[in-house]
Amino acid sequence: MRTILSITNIQRTIAIILGTGLLWSCSNDDFSPRKIIEQREESDLPTGTAQTRQDLLTPGEGVMMQAFYWDVTEGGIWWNNISSKLDDWAANGIDAIWIPPVSKGQSGGFSMGYDPYDYFDFGDFEQHGTIETRFGNRSELENMISKAHENNIAVIADMVINHNSGGDIEYNQFRQLETYTLFRPASQKFNRSQYDFHPNANHLNDEGKFGGFPDLDLKSEYVRDWMWKSEESVAGYYMNVLKIDGWRFDFVKGYSPEIVKDWVAAIGGFAVGENFDGNLSGVVQPWVEASGANAFDFPNFFNMKDAFSQGNLTLLNNPSLFASLPDKAVTFVGNHDTEARGEGNEFPDAYESHAYAFIMSAPGYPTVFYSHYEDSGDEQKQKIQQLIQIRSELAAGDWSVEYSDNDEFIAKRSGDGNKPGLMLYINTSDSEASKEVLTPWMSANIKDYTENIFLFTNTDASGTAVIKAPANGYAIWSYTTEEQNPFPEVLYLPGSYQGWNPATATIIPSVELPNLLGTYIGHVTLTGTSNEFKITDAPDWDNGIYGDTGDGTTSGMISSPGENISLPGPLDYQINIDLINNTWSAFTWAIIGSSTPNGWNDPDTDMTYDYDRGVWTITANLTDGELKFRANNEWTVNLGDNEPDGTLEQDGTNIQVNEGSYVIDLNPIAGTYALNNWGVIGAATPGGWDTDTNMVYDTNSQTWSVTLDLVPGEFKFRFADDWAVNLGDNEQDGTLEQDGANLNVATAGNYTIILDLSDNTYSVTLN
Repeated sequence: MRTILSITNIQRTIAIILGTGLLWSCSNDDFSPRKIIEQREESDLPTGTAQTRQDLLTPGEGVMMQAFYWDVTEGGIWWNNISSKLDDWAANGIDAIWIPPVSKGQSGGFSMGYDPYDYFDFGDFEQHGTIETRFGNRSELENMISKAHENNIAVIADMVINHNSGGDIEYNQFRQLETYTLFRPASQKFNRSQYDFHPNANHLNDEGKFGGFPDLDLKSEYVRDWMWKSEESVAGYYMNVLKIDGWRFDFVKGYSPEIVKDWVAAIGGFAVGENFDGNLSGVVQPWVEASGANAFDFPNFFNMKDAFSQGNLTLLNNPSLFASLPDKAVTFVGNHDTEARGEGNEFPDAYESHAYAFIMSAPGYPTVFYSHYEDSGDEQKQKIQQLIQIRSELAAGDWSVEYSDNDEFIAKRSGDGNKPGLMLYINTSDSEASKEVLTPWMSANIKDYTENIFLFTNTDASGTAVIKAPANGYAIWSYTTEEQNPFPEVLYLPGSYQGWNPATATIIPSVELPNLLGTYIGHVTLTGTSNEFKITDAPDWDNGIYGDTGDGTTSGMISSPGENISLPGPLDYQINIDLINNTWSAFTWAIIGSSTPNGWNDPDTDMTYDYDRGVWTITANLTDGELKFRANNEWTVNLGDNEPDGTLEQDGTNIQVNEGSYVIDLNPIAGTYALNNWGVIGAATPGGWDTDTNMVYDTNSQTWSVTLDLVPGEFKFRFADDWAVNLGDNEQDGTLEQDGANLNVATAGNYTIILDLSDNTYSVTLN
């Protein structure tokens, strides 16, 4: 071991004189003037000059993945876990991964890496309680980096250079007390002591300390050589041996932006700083301009957090880095510091997807947080994948906000020669929203690429169009050369009620043609006490097959192929299907009330569907009282008549009824109803040709009858006191025809007249 004494050989003799103001109190304030001799062993000094790796990957065209969260799974599995995800990430537009600090921290295998001890221990040496880091060993790290590069994914290392942790205790001559500043790492690289931390003879402090950790002096030539300037430096080793492509600088408030500028000038690579501050003009932008590096867009993060949590989307207009320096902004929705750790910075979960739609549409380089992508369920993962794809295809050009209020926000990207641009529409209200806007596309077909709004629309010659956004959702509109493909005109309901044969199954027609809405309403008669069926889009099992997403009875959602849909019977049902929103519902209708056979008590009196007339109907004898129409034997859907005028309203007023026999018709789609009966009319009847004489319905024989005095003359059967439905007998053979000949009564007397509508026959008997 040789002690180097000359200044030219980097030994420094440092005079600390209180009177110069060079040093003053830290913990122990009473210093006396003296010389402190700093001695370095020759083996401590790094050699060579840092060089940039020629094949490093430069991200920015795709999206970055933050490939960890706070307190990831322990046990040395994380590098392998990341490796297992890389193929999927690459296929879905990820061009860089930001990984946690790769070296051994004070907490050994429990450390997240933000308490760095040995910058060159990647799971190689037994120190601080373990050999592996929390994330694994060196071989697993290098394999992960290699696989990332095979997928053209750049690897961005998290660099904690402001402070160190885990040193041994030594007497600190600058502070005149014992400090944990003696670092003799097992890697035998970058030994450190009191001379390398603040305060020291040359530098009292820098821009900031992090807690009580020893504050590394990044202006020290020795520290700079070891950190980034020499061939053997941390930066040089990480880039040229580990094959790291870039740097995420932790806690940049703790040191000068010139440090980052000098680092990148010496070694190269993508660089982004963590300046945890919402102040754009006073903090974040000046740091970017001074360092030349990118920065995480914390101002935009706080804008989004406040806008969505406070219900005021105009806050999205507040200053942000992506709006002022878009080429330097790294946007994000969450990270390991903002996730729910009790510090009040977490993003509201209900609006994560809205925020990703925002950053994927806006300028800047977006970052996806591992927890949002991998740990929030398949639906959220697919939404993020879709938004990355939309960004790749559409997002380019200038950004401008076209409209904003508390609930709605619309912004435009103008596009460039390669990408058409887009219109982002965010809506946090409980109903679908629409606005007329000026788009970048004239006389064009446009669509919502998120498919939250299914229908295409067109712009006029000026580029104006009405665009929509779903309730509590978002849409991203852009130019398309596609023509909207309609859904099938009909669906089929094969099931147990008809032998599971799609070719003979009940058909459910679409609401309109061409069927661009994907909605269907139809009716089916289920004959069993328990019935199962599925939905097909062709009269066979070879095409689209849909069933219930849940257990077949309650979910109301369809998927392919899904579970059999199960409904009780025997009953008629109205079936509603929506292939855009993947929903189904079934309604059977009934009457309930004081005038009905069962009163206000369950069960309701069921109606049946008349396929010829297109109405729900029941023939019943009612008493004086009230009734309502009710779906599925519950009050969720119930219809009454507020006026009354024959038009129904949900939760409307009870319908007043006089005693009598009625054919009760309901059209729930049109929202109309009618209570009518059969009667006789004519010269032979008491009312002549002006007034019907009502008949009475026999529920046992299912016939209509009336006993009355007739005089010689003619009569007919008539429904609803109207000539639209009237029955006569052309042949005078006891069989009735619509608009048939008048029936003759030859002898005056008391008669019983019976009408059987099951076969359109009648009888007239003189009593």
